[in-house]
Amino acid sequence: MGYYLKQNNIRFLILDKGQTLGEVWKNSYDSLKLFTPRMYSSLPGLILDGEQQGFPSKDEIANYIKHYTETFALPVELNTEVLSVIKNEEGFCVEATKRIFNTSNVVVATGPFQEKLIPAFSSSLGTNILQLHSSEYKNPNQLQQGNVLIVGGGNSGAQIAVELSEERDTYLAISKKPSYFPLTIGGMSVFWWLDKLGILKVTNKSFIGNLL
Repeated sequence: MGYYLKQNNIRFLILDKGQTLGEVWKNSYDSLKLFTPRMYSSLPGLILDGEQQGFPSKDEIANYIKHYTETFALPVELNTEVLSVIKNEEGFCVEATKRIFNTSNVVVATGPFQEKLIPAFSSSLGTNILQLHSSEYKNPNQLQQGNVLIVGGGNSGAQIAVELSEERDTYLAISKKPSYFPLTIGGMSVFWWLDKLGILKVTNKSFIGNLL
């Protein structure tokens, strides 16, 4: 978003509650890798370095975001958390931890997973069971001896389950039978194949789009 605003000479400011650029990626679990290859993980105007069919690590993405911001001189104010956004007659009043902003437009780009979702019954489990949210997990060394239950089969849950299953009995608790696609087919990313078949570019009004 910042790249295109800069290209169109529109005055803007990006607010980030992190202390450093790419902090969310840096703080993720050690083995995290994107399921999209580098050739489909680049932002506009700057290629993500490395083998283009390979899958970038979380540290690669964190460093790339920093490099991207510096390359295009995007204005970012770090260590600034937005507390509220209120619409008024002039536009919007944005209250942040450092100061108040008055602006004509607001773009919310925080992502959907800002709050931990922890089942209420977790507090009733015995103290002999170590409980970690995925945002707190770093690597297998954090865990005590014994088997492990992963609750949730999203990308993070599946990756963590695969990692832990290499050294201990691991169980995955999900609401329905999982359906995972291979990351590569014939040495090429599945996204490369979807792109070549035109599926990545279909619209909801196209024949293929209606089938999907």
